[in-house]
Amino acid sequence: MTNDALQAALAAFLPEGDASTLRPLGEGLINTTFRAETPDGKSYVLQRLNTKIFPDPEAVMRNTLRVTGWMRDRLREEGVDPTRRVPEFLPTPEGAYLYVADTPEGESVWRCSRLIQGARAHTVLSDPRLLYEAGRGYGDFQRLLDGFPARELAEVLPGFHDTRKRFAAFLDAVERDPAGRGKEAEKEIAFLREREAFAGEVVDLLEKGELPLRVTHNDTKLSNVLLDDRTGEAVCVIDLDTVMPGTVLYDFGDAIRTGAASVAEDEPVTERMNFLPAYCEAFRAGFLERCGDILLPIEREKLMLGARMIVFEQAVRFLTDHLEGDVYYQTAYPGHNLVRARTQIRLFSQLPEA
Repeated sequence: MTNDALQAALAAFLPEGDASTLRPLGEGLINTTFRAETPDGKSYVLQRLNTKIFPDPEAVMRNTLRVTGWMRDRLREEGVDPTRRVPEFLPTPEGAYLYVADTPEGESVWRCSRLIQGARAHTVLSDPRLLYEAGRGYGDFQRLLDGFPARELAEVLPGFHDTRKRFAAFLDAVERDPAGRGKEAEKEIAFLREREAFAGEVVDLLEKGELPLRVTHNDTKLSNVLLDDRTGEAVCVIDLDTVMPGTVLYDFGDAIRTGAASVAEDEPVTERMNFLPAYCEAFRAGFLERCGDILLPIEREKLMLGARMIVFEQAVRFLTDHLEGDVYYQTAYPGHNLVRARTQIRLFSQLPEA
């Protein structure tokens, strides 16, 4: 991607601005993100959306603008300045929040937001306090969006957490074994098949109306909460592309899957993967501190079910992709997805039920 293309995309949102310094920002694997510094000292985030993952970028942006607008209004009602608490996106002079450029590779879709100053994302878990603050950040996200009409949001990734359908796709892959990899994964296949009934537990509670439908972030890793550079406190939840209707169990569960695990999901030595109870409790404490009052008793009771479900679902997805021949997740070597599935199965086996 040339600097001229980047400057042209930025100029769509800042037409009166001078040429800016642009450099890569963050470690995201989906979108391509840059930090723009203008000569007048202002900073922005310029991002190219991955339209292969998000084929309807307009829906992504509508969801984002609706939830950020709602949160901004709630904070103002509480007498809080939302400037550093909620991402703010810039429109073009025509009032559009997306800029589409024609390139030799096809359409390139961009958006731009103000950089939140004095805060940064953390990618390394150095102590449980980081998880506590991440919990406060995601808890505040739930608190501020309590009452939002979640059904009005677009499902930008339909069936994302429909674990029953994920499991059906897994069984189909086992039956077909298109890449001829079933033999080497017999143990993992058997482990998951023995727990087929578990796949529907959260979906069933949602369909019965026992769990309320809420706005969910759906990518609640540590690095998607900005922490204040000076105080270390949670400031703002970012990366709202996957905001959709769901259950709070999904967001709690995804945070535990990544935040309370001793190693990365693709650690080749499976035995090094262990559940970290202190990190889990730190996140839970921060999370409930900020949103415990708005959750129903069943939601508080079932939080660890959410953690177990998300880890189980991810094991199913990794093993399905391994059997299919690595068609979804990027892999660095043969068997990479099987390695990932094994770490998730071990983590699932260690998670407490409550």
